[in-house]
Amino acid sequence: MDPKVTRIPINYLYFGTFLVLLGLMSTSSVLVKEYFVGSRFFFLLYAFGQIILEIGGLIFLAFMVGRHAKPVYFWIFISCTFILVLLHVLDFLLDRILDLSAWDTASVLLDENFHDFLYLLDASGIPLWVWILLFSLTLALPFIGMGLYKITDLLVKKKPLEVRIEFFLQAFVCIPVALFLWDASASRLIHPDAYNALVKSLPWKFTFIQPKNVLMTPPGPMFTPTSEELVKQHIDQTHDRLAKKPNIYLFIIESFRDDFITPEIAPHLSQFRHKAIVYDTSVSNANGTHPSWFSIFHSQFGIFWHHYRKNQWSMGSPALQLLKKWGYQIRVYTSAQLGYYGMDELIFGKDLHLIDAFAPFYHTPPHLAWQSDLETVEAAKKDLEQHPELREGQLFIFFWDSTHFDYSWPRHEPATFTPFASNIAYFRTYQTQKNIEHIKNSYRNSIHYVDSLFGSFWNDLPRKQEAIVAVMGDHGEEFFERGHLFHNSHLIDEQMRVPLYFRFGSQSKPAHPKAIVSQMDFFPSVLDHLSGQTFSFLQGESVFRKSKWPYAMICRFNGGHAPYEFSFHNGRNKLIAQFQDKKHLFAPQSLKIKSLWNCQNQDISECKLTVESWIEEEFEEAFQRIFSEN
Repeated sequence: MDPKVTRIPINYLYFGTFLVLLGLMSTSSVLVKEYFVGSRFFFLLYAFGQIILEIGGLIFLAFMVGRHAKPVYFWIFISCTFILVLLHVLDFLLDRILDLSAWDTASVLLDENFHDFLYLLDASGIPLWVWILLFSLTLALPFIGMGLYKITDLLVKKKPLEVRIEFFLQAFVCIPVALFLWDASASRLIHPDAYNALVKSLPWKFTFIQPKNVLMTPPGPMFTPTSEELVKQHIDQTHDRLAKKPNIYLFIIESFRDDFITPEIAPHLSQFRHKAIVYDTSVSNANGTHPSWFSIFHSQFGIFWHHYRKNQWSMGSPALQLLKKWGYQIRVYTSAQLGYYGMDELIFGKDLHLIDAFAPFYHTPPHLAWQSDLETVEAAKKDLEQHPELREGQLFIFFWDSTHFDYSWPRHEPATFTPFASNIAYFRTYQTQKNIEHIKNSYRNSIHYVDSLFGSFWNDLPRKQEAIVAVMGDHGEEFFERGHLFHNSHLIDEQMRVPLYFRFGSQSKPAHPKAIVSQMDFFPSVLDHLSGQTFSFLQGESVFRKSKWPYAMICRFNGGHAPYEFSFHNGRNKLIAQFQDKKHLFAPQSLKIKSLWNCQNQDISECKLTVESWIEEEFEEAFQRIFSEN
């Protein structure tokens, strides 16, 4: 052995474990996105190259710091390596669930106030004590990392491994060059959709060369919604009195996916659907809860929810204001936390002044969501039984939470769908089809339970033949059909398609059943049914009108920020676009066309038209409405 040649001792147990862990996570992340088959090999090789560079760099830096710095700095560096790898693990989980990197998520969380941060923790379905334990463990991470290194270093010294320093220097030059050449030869063949999805599977979230995205300039800036003052003036000028005030029952169910409403899973809702107004295509206006709630009650595009909140909208829902003016009382029965991002006041006005009766049944472990949902039904049935005057002129609003992760139903009773998943199953590194089916069974059980609640309420409902009844989901739910779990992550049908079942007494036929309907169309339909009028300050449209806008606009969840990604959907095809300037949505700017799909989630790649002409042919009217020159 040449004593003049510098050799780097390697703690191969410590750094080797990191190498294997990063490799498994990147491989799993790439392979689970099954609809991008042609691009997997490219990203797998790229991921392995980045992983080798990162771990090799950590080994080299550990050697240099240990050789030239004081021991305290070496141990600080080792603790940082441990935290770095755990950030990769967190990043992997966030990509799988939210399609966000750890850094994107940190940006969202840092923008939250403490109140909304607590609501986010509650919405996770993880008990508060678990979060406290996790935060406590976070403080101990540096010491855990140092302890692991010491233990593995003692074991490694029994069979040491040393590598010449030239090997590292050559790798730091050759691997980047190889990645660049690989990138230059293969990147032009990768579809932008595949790149946008799979680049997040890489440890560093980038490649040297990116495929070219389609950019377009809309007709003008996005229109600004009608101000609160003008809406109040319109409502003040409305003097109609209603000849009849049938009760209205609105059921908003969390994470409720339309294709799971089958006679086997949800017999009562399936039967209700047969006599309700149902459209061929029904979608939410967002793939997250708070912009969807906003769209339902304000009858506005979900992308505007942040604009309303920022401008401190205080009157609440204009549709609810009209119903109150016409003599309706509003009764709310909820198991969901309505304070999420201040949605309670955005919907029901400052100090909840629009609500006449408020019955919250929040669930915090050990009290479970199914118990809270049951309590809402029992409370509403009791009110109707004990107070006959509530059988007319009332709007009953139910928010149910059982179908939210981690899917709640009475576990002490035999489950209808078995086997079902344990909680840990949701976060496994690689999901098998068998395990995914177990997760779906948990979801089916929660839907089956919610269906039983609806059936018990509907069967005992007085004067149901004249009542207005609506059942809808706030958004859908994905089970790795397109590479992610739950919702909030991307704008695919599994996260957008929801039940929208409307029943207006005996009037059950829409004017145009082949059209597309969204959540924001419900209250305009209610107001039209009751008064025969439409209202220009509501962007939704009545299902009873002969002409209807043949599109829906769906925005993507972006935490407490304004949504900057949206989809236009016309029942046949859909387009997904992003604002280039994510912080100034109302400024004139270009849009990045992120993806072009038909209604079967198939890419429009063999279209004979150019992309630009295809967009103009399919979505010109949609762009004209949202982006105007005025």
